[in-house]
Amino acid sequence: MNKIESLPKSIEVNNETYSVEVYVTAWDNLCIAYSSVMDDSNSLCSVVVEPKNKPLRIEDTLSFPLNNGIGNARTFDDAVDMIAEYIKKFQ
Repeated sequence: MNKIESLPKSIEVNNETYSVEVYVTAWDNLCIAYSSVMDDSNSLCSVVVEPKNKPLRIEDTLSFPLNNGIGNARTFDDAVDMIAEYIKKFQ
């Protein structure tokens, strides 16, 4: 089993359903996110895989005007772990 398979396929927060997705960013990095099923521009959280940058927890970006709720991790598995830890509070 791949680590990403351990994440819930969807979660409900404040009567809104978010589903897990993986995509490639405009800067050619992988990203794992929980996006609203009703409005995919509304994201609960996301983590970008950036091997050369220092990891940044999702919680540490919640007050940023830009990149709010967007963490970064050095590996894909680390990104999964960060997302899993963050969504625990919603389950």
